[in-house]
Amino acid sequence: MKMKKKSLRFVAGVLAVTMLISSNSVFATTTAEYDEQIESIKSQQAENEAEAERLNEKLDSLRDQTSEAEAYQATLEEQITTYQTSIDLAVQNITQLNTNITNLEAEIKKADEEYADTFAELKVRLRSLYASGGNLTTLQILFDSTSLYDFSMRSEAMKTITKHDRELMEKIRLYRIQTQDQRDELNKEKEELADQKKDLEKKQEELQALEEENQKLIDELNIQSSETESDLAAAEAAKEDYVSQLDQLIADRNAQAEKEEEARRQAEANQNAANNNSGSGNTFSGSGNTSDVLNTGDLSFSWPLAGYGYGSITQYFGGMFSGSPHGGVDIGVPYGTPIYAAESGQVISAEYHWSWGNNVLIWHNGTYSTRYAHCSSLAVSAGEYVEKGQIVGYVGSTGQSTGNHLHFEVYQNGTRVDPLNFV
Repeated sequence: MKMKKKSLRFVAGVLAVTMLISSNSVFATTTAEYDEQIESIKSQQAENEAEAERLNEKLDSLRDQTSEAEAYQATLEEQITTYQTSIDLAVQNITQLNTNITNLEAEIKKADEEYADTFAELKVRLRSLYASGGNLTTLQILFDSTSLYDFSMRSEAMKTITKHDRELMEKIRLYRIQTQDQRDELNKEKEELADQKKDLEKKQEELQALEEENQKLIDELNIQSSETESDLAAAEAAKEDYVSQLDQLIADRNAQAEKEEEARRQAEANQNAANNNSGSGNTFSGSGNTSDVLNTGDLSFSWPLAGYGYGSITQYFGGMFSGSPHGGVDIGVPYGTPIYAAESGQVISAEYHWSWGNNVLIWHNGTYSTRYAHCSSLAVSAGEYVEKGQIVGYVGSTGQSTGNHLHFEVYQNGTRVDPLNFV
């Protein structure tokens, strides 16, 4: 339950962030506000990527645990089957022993009946002797004999009868003892098998309990894996939303910057027109430079680095960079190389940005702007008018950069386009 609550909180957080970034353009009214929101979303984007990585690692771990639990489950099932086979064999042996014991008991009963019959026959014979001779002592036999021959015959008959019956009864007695021993041995063996069967059943029950617990673990791992996959899918969806919203915010921010600069330029032009004694055109205060190019729209961009050409490009426009399409061209040149304005125009901003580092944004007309990023230092200020070919900064590696280079961008109607189409 704790895992599920955490999952729900994560999904709710992603949805909340999606709603927030989808409404950014409503709240932003200045370039500064756009910059603040862009930096905030980039920070959230980094957190989302870190969470996605964590979820991937967790999912791998859950899958490994599930594989181990399933292998253990297969082992338990095999052991349970083995114990069941042994139990079935023990039951079969006990059944056979019961049959043998029943047969022996029948034989013993038969021997007992024969013993009883023999004993009854002996009593009949003795009664006959009693009836014929009275008290069966040697003296009585002598007295009752009519002759010595009669005495010897009666004594011999007594001995014969006694010996015959004794031998028969002894044979039956020995048979009963022998079969009783066999029955006792079979009963003992049956008890041992019964004990063995109980032990096997106990172990089987223990294994079945382990099997049930392990199955619960497998079910829980599958639930956690499913929840983690859902969270990961939400993170991936949010990642795409972050990229889309950032692109839109940057475009909106640039459009807002152009609007602000156009308003500033128009106010400047109006002021210059009021103070213009020569009628030479629009002159920006403090610069002494004309801005005819801003009104003609007839632009011709030049390469921003002298002495270095296309062979110095290290990253082209549109290629993937940090999970997003690259918005300009990177030109790798030595530290401190001068950077020249590709066309004349008004400096909209000349400042440090967490990603672009020291950068200059120049507004050329209502359609085009250019940016020069990762500068080691800047040579112009916001509001200043620059001529084509004028130094605006020097190559460096400030902001989100891994080496000395110029990141050069061209904006057309607020949208970044491939600079190589213009230079």
